Amino acid sequence: MDLIDTLTLFGAVALAGPIGLLGVEFILGDRPIAGVGFLAVAVALVAGGYFRPSIKGIVAGGLAETVQDDEEAYNDR
Repeated sequence: MDLIDTLTLFGAVALAGPIGLLGVEFILGDRPIAGVGFLAVAVALVAGGYFRPSIKGIVAGGLAETVQDDEEAYNDR
C-alpha cells in the first residue's frame, strides 16, 4: 500500500465511523433493522476502500501487458 491508498482508506474509515456508531445506537435504541443497515453500509465502505484495486496498479498492469505484447510482436518479425 502506498501513501495515496492509505489516505483513501483513512477517508473511508473516517466516513464509516459515524455511520457505524449510528448503527450501534439504532440497534440499542429499538430500531435493529435500521441499525444493521447502517452497520452494513459502514462495513461496505471500509471493505470497498481496503479491497479495491489500486488505480496505479491497474494502469501499470495495463501498460505492462501492452509493452509485453509489443515486444512479442517485434520478436515475431
